[in-house]
Amino acid sequence: MNESRAELEDFLERYIYNVSQGMRERWALYRPDTYNHEGSDAIAGLVARQATLAIEFAQNPGMWNGNLAPLVLRAMTDTHITLAWILKNPIDRGREYIKYGLGQEKLQIELLENEEENIPDEEKHPALSELIGHRRQWLNSQLQEWAIDVNVGSWSGKSTRDMAMEAGCESLYKFAYMPFSGAAHSMWQHVGIYNVERCKRALHKGHRIPQILSFSPDIDYLYRSSKYVSRTYSALSSELGLQVETILPVEFFLQERDRLNGAGNDG
Repeated sequence: MNESRAELEDFLERYIYNVSQGMRERWALYRPDTYNHEGSDAIAGLVARQATLAIEFAQNPGMWNGNLAPLVLRAMTDTHITLAWILKNPIDRGREYIKYGLGQEKLQIELLENEEENIPDEEKHPALSELIGHRRQWLNSQLQEWAIDVNVGSWSGKSTRDMAMEAGCESLYKFAYMPFSGAAHSMWQHVGIYNVERCKRALHKGHRIPQILSFSPDIDYLYRSSKYVSRTYSALSSELGLQVETILPVEFFLQERDRLNGAGNDG
């Protein structure tokens, strides 16, 4: 038992290093446009987001189950589709992506200010004013607030499905993004499997009752995560013309899985 756990910890440590190194090497090879830098800013943020999701997921095996893993995997597929679409036209699409996010932050600050105004003076907490101040300071460090428009529609002007199709990610959208959306939005196709069970009393006509399940980790979910971060790294290398030596996380995962299986068979 202890030996198996040590092997897993060793594998995860080296897997996490592989994910980190894959991002660092690609960024070191990339030459961003320093004048129209919104594209490279968006690329930097999204690739780091994807790597961080992959790493934190690997560090938390308790999440490797059908109830929780889809929450992270859905975010990873969403991140990949967004980045893959931006890579087709980095400057213009990166600018729109950032402008939309800044507009959402401006709107949130205004909502917080309205809430603060409606709180009786004796109930106001100084932390709320500090929070608003910090968020406004960050916002103005990006772009002056007066110049930021608030857009309540889609940042790209397209649906995620359309973006996925244009970026060559249609299968990812159909077979990962869409199924994982059930968990992200707590829809019945997920809740009906993981969060309720039929009442066993004969006279209750099979109505459902809430259940809280416990799950054992399934490393297949880590495998899926490795595929999604690898998709992102491959898109970066292909679209930006990067020649990278570090193997993809999914390749690392499969090599190590085969090595461990081979060692087990030899024993």
